[in-house]
Amino acid sequence: MEVQGKQIGFLEVTRYKFKYIGNNPKIIIEQIKVLDIEGNYIKFAKLKEIEPFLSKFEIHFKPLNDA
Repeated sequence: MEVQGKQIGFLEVTRYKFKYIGNNPKIIIEQIKVLDIEGNYIKFAKLKEIEPFLSKFEIHFKPLNDA
């Protein structure tokens, strides 16, 4: 799949937090970065736009201390 003429390599969740909802731990995703196959930035994506494609790409989480 291509975005802005570049092949998508993977997604990086850059801002997220853990929260308990109904006594169940959840990951709240605030920001997702789209990177090409070489790891170069393409764009930030809105979760509602990228949600149908989440299972098609490798997803990395930026360490929380850097987020």
